[in-house]
Amino acid sequence: MAILLSPVGAQELGRFQPAPRLGDLGGKRVALVWNGKQNGEVALRCVGDRLMARFPGLTTRLVRIGYGIPDDQMEEIRSGFDAAVASTGD
Repeated sequence: MAILLSPVGAQELGRFQPAPRLGDLGGKRVALVWNGKQNGEVALRCVGDRLMARFPGLTTRLVRIGYGIPDDQMEEIRSGFDAAVASTGD
């Protein structure tokens, strides 16, 4: 059994089902989700460039979030994009 300690305090952890695989990414919209940590956006833009070079018609947009993702912003990502790539950096 694993024990998770958080300086944030008590957290309710739950399980979720991952989204189904998309198959081909051609023509899809991909959110590049960045939490604002230094150089995270550099890594995400590099991933976005490589994805666009590999999959015709794929588009990306950098989406900046803060600590955690508020429900309204999560819903915007869910409804506005086919997939998301998230990164942190220092």
